[in-house]
Amino acid sequence: MKKFPKGIYSYVLMMGHLCADISGGALPAILPFLITEKGITYAAAAGLTFALSSIGSVIQPVFGSMADKTSRPWLMALGIFMSGCGISMLGFIDSYWMMFAAVAFTGIGSALFHPDGGRMANYVGGEKKGRSLSLFSVGGNMGGALGPMLAVAGITLFGGLKGTVVLALPAFTMAAFMLSQNNTFGDFAAEGTRATKAAIAIGQKDDWKSFFKLTGVVFLRSTIGVGMSTFLPMFWMSVLMQSEAASGSITTILSLSGAVATLIGGRLADKYGFNKTIRTGLTLLIPCLCILTLSRSVLFSTFMLIPTAMSLNLAFSPSVALGQKFVPNHIGLASGITMGLASSFGGMVSPMLGRVADITGVSTVLYIIIGLAVLACVASYFVPDAPSQIAVGNSGTLED
Repeated sequence: MKKFPKGIYSYVLMMGHLCADISGGALPAILPFLITEKGITYAAAAGLTFALSSIGSVIQPVFGSMADKTSRPWLMALGIFMSGCGISMLGFIDSYWMMFAAVAFTGIGSALFHPDGGRMANYVGGEKKGRSLSLFSVGGNMGGALGPMLAVAGITLFGGLKGTVVLALPAFTMAAFMLSQNNTFGDFAAEGTRATKAAIAIGQKDDWKSFFKLTGVVFLRSTIGVGMSTFLPMFWMSVLMQSEAASGSITTILSLSGAVATLIGGRLADKYGFNKTIRTGLTLLIPCLCILTLSRSVLFSTFMLIPTAMSLNLAFSPSVALGQKFVPNHIGLASGITMGLASSFGGMVSPMLGRVADITGVSTVLYIIIGLAVLACVASYFVPDAPSQIAVGNSGTLED
């Protein structure tokens, strides 16, 4: 298979991320059909969401650590293939526990892809790691946005749940292409591994203390993001008194706005610094959330969704890149934690926020989310600046 210029592979990895996340993004759109056509309960539907988000996300750091020890680029192709396999079969399964296993299979596939994908995005990014990781991240945003549309289109086309089979098409196609580029990815990984070993030999060390400070900020940002996507549609229904269809469109606006901000965030981080970009996004998020929560104008609130989502996601790809800079000897593990485990944490906190909403109302949860945004912003100022990277020449000596 033809080898492309190195810069093109940032876009290849973006498309790989898109195809890996389409199936996971499609699940929320499929759940109402499973409830009506398969007769599963709301609790059972929530169990499928748990199977997708928690099982895969928790094991991502494990796969990331494995990637740091031995590079296996073909795992990216396998992960994309598995992600398409599981959820695409939901329309053909009647047993709930088989559904649970199928969704978990997709989650494990996603977990296989992300650490190696994030690690490879670092390698192909060269001096523009923020840009490369923002492209990689925006692929996931796009996959989350396209997944529901593709699922509904397939179900409509096939006249029932068997239309979920269309979710396999982009995954299988991209997995085949990624596999055809396996040798090239292997070369990138070998090059990156040699540079890492040479840098370790001349003094490169991991700063785990700073990494875990950053991880705290990332976990808070994840909780805010999950809370916004879960409870803002409810706010639209219960407070702004909008229809289910209008409330459902909130998630699409958040996803698309977030994708644009993720792309911008990587470029700003390369130009102005990772910490400045993270702090700017989290600082702007606070007034945006306050205005959104206090407004009772549907039109103005809908408009405010855009800067709110952009402020939140401005910090995403710089956080991933900064985590890799703090622990440059364990890039795969850093990717697994900042992209995988963080998402799982947000998903675990969401049910507790839901309990608060049941007791006191949705507006109270949004006030809590504002408090978390303030906490995340303050915590970001305790995260040190990105360390200087040790550059290694072909001779294995230190370069300026």
